[in-house]
Amino acid sequence: MIINRVWAMPNKWTFQIKPIAELLSRYVGDGKGWIDPFAGMYSPAEHTNDLNPESPAVSHTDAFDYADFIKVFTGGNCDGCLFDPPYSLVQVSRSYKDFGLKSRIGSSDPTASFKEVKDKIAPLIKPCGYVISFGWNSNGFGKTRGFEIKEILLVAHGGGHNDTICTVERKVAEQLKLNTQ
Repeated sequence: MIINRVWAMPNKWTFQIKPIAELLSRYVGDGKGWIDPFAGMYSPAEHTNDLNPESPAVSHTDAFDYADFIKVFTGGNCDGCLFDPPYSLVQVSRSYKDFGLKSRIGSSDPTASFKEVKDKIAPLIKPCGYVISFGWNSNGFGKTRGFEIKEILLVAHGGGHNDTICTVERKVAEQLKLNTQ
């Protein structure tokens, strides 16, 4: 596993941060075959979605529903996924308060439903495909969904800003069936 720490100015648009843009150019290339359920303004993915209808994304629906659409549209054969949801309740409120984002599991925390989105997206990624997750932790998609961490990029922003943590994972197995009994 590769772990790097760099410094860069913060930016609301994650993919515009220079070291992150460089990371994406290494893994995503031209974006063909990649999906992005929280695309924002500058996603390099071919198939983009963002709840905000003013974003240049192709689709403007809830990420959970977008995963169903992608399964039908691509046949569940995606090269990779960029997973850059809002990192906190404050970011959810700032980014999506006017667009109807709701938690799907009855929680007051809309970010809790991102687990369900990951569960739906993981099977759509081809074996040896990648998921690059962004946030304030390195949890990513994880072993139980069939992924192993290949690289972590910590982007420090100085001052009181949290680091942006970029977790690159490669699909190595099908999603594990966990015994819940």
